[in-house]
Amino acid sequence: MNVDLNEIIISGNITNITDNNQDYIKFGLKTIKYNKSYVYSSLNINRNLYTTYKDFFVKEKKVFIKGYLNSYSTSNNIQLFITVTDISDNKEDILNGRKSPHIRYDPDGVMVWNGKRCESEEPSEEESKEMEELLKDFR
Repeated sequence: MNVDLNEIIISGNITNITDNNQDYIKFGLKTIKYNKSYVYSSLNINRNLYTTYKDFFVKEKKVFIKGYLNSYSTSNNIQLFITVTDISDNKEDILNGRKSPHIRYDPDGVMVWNGKRCESEEPSEEESKEMEELLKDFR
């Protein structure tokens, strides 16, 4: 396992998701400590990464997260949060990297491959002629 000392790896259950129409989506994570008490964390995930792994974002779903600690200060205190760089429901994907693409289906039944919808399109007339030309030797 290759570990970057600036990274945070954490797991827990998603408690809430807030889309404030910015570059990042905010969500909460509830983690159980060794003494059975809970720790609540605030996390940010880039909108593009959220779109790719949208099906992990279900309230109470257990997820594994890789990210880094971030902060900002207000007049009275310092706010800490984690910026997510990877998320999965499989611990091995986070620790060792993904070995396969992420595939899911949108509610309308269209397959989504690593966040991109796989919709079929009719070929243009020019593309149809080109395909016919390529296939003529096999008829």
